[in-house]
Amino acid sequence: MNDACKNAANPGPDTDAATSFAAWIPDKEERNDMIEVAAYHIAERSGFALSPQNCWAAAEHQIDLMFALKESKKKLQTLVDTALDAVVMIDADGIITDWNPQASRMFGWSREKIMGQPIATTIIPPRYRDSHAHGMNHFLASGEGPFINKMVETAALHREGHEFPVELAIAAVMTEGKPEFSAFIRDITERKRAEAELREMATTDFLTGLANRRHFMARMTGEMARLQRLDNPHAAVLMLDLDHFKHVNDAHGHAAGDAMLKHFAALMRDELRKIDSVGRIGGEEFAIILPGANLDEAGVFAERLRQKVATTPLTLDGQVISITVSIGIAAMRATDANADTALIRADEALYRAKENGRNRVELETDK
Repeated sequence: MNDACKNAANPGPDTDAATSFAAWIPDKEERNDMIEVAAYHIAERSGFALSPQNCWAAAEHQIDLMFALKESKKKLQTLVDTALDAVVMIDADGIITDWNPQASRMFGWSREKIMGQPIATTIIPPRYRDSHAHGMNHFLASGEGPFINKMVETAALHREGHEFPVELAIAAVMTEGKPEFSAFIRDITERKRAEAELREMATTDFLTGLANRRHFMARMTGEMARLQRLDNPHAAVLMLDLDHFKHVNDAHGHAAGDAMLKHFAALMRDELRKIDSVGRIGGEEFAIILPGANLDEAGVFAERLRQKVATTPLTLDGQVISITVSIGIAAMRATDANADTALIRADEALYRAKENGRNRVELETDK
């Protein structure tokens, strides 16, 4: 009630206050029913000791505030309902109390089905449910939580049972002494896919699907670090070059050359262990890292691969195109200056393989 209403003059002892107030209210056709009710209650609470005009003004002010709040809530609800992000609200017990249309599209649950359900068993993956319960208990005890007022990436659970990546922010507000939580959730599946594609483009040779030179050298550096760290300092690197590859391009066309490169890449993959690495260094040159292998073991592997290439021609459009490979091998050493050092020694061995007639394996001379 405003000060004007509080300080208004009494209409007078000789007047029936209630009757006077009712008589003062405008006719039904002109008045606002809600203001009438509010003004009458204001006057009634004061024992009709307040001026009708001031109480009407106070009632108008209250009703205006109520309509402003209602309009504000309506606008907020419109924003929530049309948001591109899912908006999910839960109470302190983890029960879903609000759910916007985007949440239905994202999670597959209709508002009717999800309201009143526990969030832990509906949209939180099983592997995160213990952490969720611990986080809720921690917040209720301390008012702090790792997800509160922060943007984090995690996984959510669709109604059909599959997980998908999301970006999540949670806000907590106190209502009647109890916390309520609003979660703003964005599906980042497409963003993650795009990021993965960009990473692949940055690390993968587009034609063969093998590691590109830059990524392969990073793996070489990692293997060097492993050698310097472990008691079993064995690893070998192979340099491989397809023999007379230019002839394949000249005789059959560049499409056949590309097909041959992919064919050779597939043959190498079939021979590798999970711990091995292979990359395309450039043109028809490739390299392989064999962790834990000494020179003799690498030689056995290389000879097996050489024979497989020689006996597995490419069949393309009815044509059978044969090719061979020359291979040079060097040991990687913990004392090498860098990863390039072993690669250079393997390249020198590869040069000797070509000089000695191609389609052969040569080991580095300095063991």
